[in-house]
Amino acid sequence: MPFWDKELQEETMISVKETDIQRIEQAVNGSLPVRYLEQIREQNGGAPEAMAVMVEFKNTWSDEESGLHLPLRTMSSLTFERYLDELSVLREWDVEGNVMMFAEGEGSYFWYFRFTEAAEPTVWCLDISVAETHFVATTYDEWLTKLSTDVPEVVESDIVFLTLPEIKDILRGDDENEKLIAYSHWMILDEEQEELIEAFMTLIERNDHPDFLDSYAYYLMEVLTNNPELLEQKRDDVTTLILSKGDDLDAEDLLSWMDEEIDEEL
Repeated sequence: MPFWDKELQEETMISVKETDIQRIEQAVNGSLPVRYLEQIREQNGGAPEAMAVMVEFKNTWSDEESGLHLPLRTMSSLTFERYLDELSVLREWDVEGNVMMFAEGEGSYFWYFRFTEAAEPTVWCLDISVAETHFVATTYDEWLTKLSTDVPEVVESDIVFLTLPEIKDILRGDDENEKLIAYSHWMILDEEQEELIEAFMTLIERNDHPDFLDSYAYYLMEVLTNNPELLEQKRDDVTTLILSKGDDLDAEDLLSWMDEEIDEEL
């Protein structure tokens, strides 16, 4: 089975830079998996053929009856700037150590490498809907064996996602951790996405804390890329906002990410 989605193989992607690979490996004090690098050199990020990862732990997306699995939507492009942005997201959710995010699923599930003294990094998943991390595979090659193009039908689990009124009620409170979880639930809902985008833009405008800024900017880009029409409408305002934060945000990386998504829609 080819790894990358056939519809995206013909699109122009930014080639991975060997200097970025070296800088990342130095930062995590380890080596990126050989097979992972082969795939990234073939296409630097995008949608894989597989749509799910089969797992062995209970989760907020599936249950044992439907077949335990989590969604897989995109593989991150490999750049040093993207590595730093996604590292900020992991740190925001208390993921410590030498780690690197490499994929995400439906805005709430983030796949990442954990580097130790072993020859290869282990693979983990961060579920921000409940603020939990789970061990998934000993190696990247093992993780690949868990990928599936046949997505089992999702059966409603015991864990119920928040409704929009419940989310907004939490956002009126003062608990920042609960707010982050509430925003992650809103990102999954296909409701009032324009209002969610405006909320993230306001948070970015009013916040000067580097970690929070990176997280809100990342969430904003996730919502925008999932809503192409709103992305086109908000492009100029978002560009102005990102540039207004100066050195507090990596404007070049964020804006190139947005431009790539717009180009894919043309």
